[in-house]
Amino acid sequence: MEHSFSDRLLLHPLFQGFSRLDFLDIVGATPFDFRSFSPKATLVHQGEPCVRLHLLLRGTVEILRESPNQLYSITEELTAPCTIGAARLYGLHNLHTHTVKAVEEVQCVLLDKPAINQLQSQHPAFRMNFLNAISTDLQHFETKLWNTRQEDTESRFAEFLRNRCIRPIGRKKLHIKMEDLATELGVTRLKVSKMLANMEEKQWLTYTRGNITVKALELLGY
Repeated sequence: MEHSFSDRLLLHPLFQGFSRLDFLDIVGATPFDFRSFSPKATLVHQGEPCVRLHLLLRGTVEILRESPNQLYSITEELTAPCTIGAARLYGLHNLHTHTVKAVEEVQCVLLDKPAINQLQSQHPAFRMNFLNAISTDLQHFETKLWNTRQEDTESRFAEFLRNRCIRPIGRKKLHIKMEDLATELGVTRLKVSKMLANMEEKQWLTYTRGNITVKALELLGY
């Protein structure tokens, strides 16, 4: 195991609270699969079974999700350190909900389900970190469900994006026809056209046929 990899792994949220001595104790018993992915390489595909975790240690990945009716898709970026697949490793619906591709060279460690089970069983710190990660995601999701629907079109658009993105900040790309966006927001196509023109004038986003790029989601308000 390269020393730089182990240093970055200790900075990952799932290994918070581990000392280097603690980490050395588990190296021999845990099958850490360290990998590097070149730019544009695919780490996981939306819809395939989640049988392992990807612990991103270095680099940036692009997260793409298509709607169930395939009428639109949303793309965002995540930067290390982060975890891919934590909410999908267990349960009845253990399929990946996003396609993940490397934007630049990405370094990560893959841990299969038996290795995760062993780490949780033998190391309380890892178990607590894992549970905290899943609980936080669930709490954010439940909060979104109870958000009051906004009246103005701009607020509805911002809420539409926030409810479908992993992170409520940063650049987002939405590929959708204007008619379909109007249907999703419950407004007319004309209102959507005026909204996009107004936001583009404020330099919050750029819009070309079927493609909306929001420069920073936090600009749209909360």
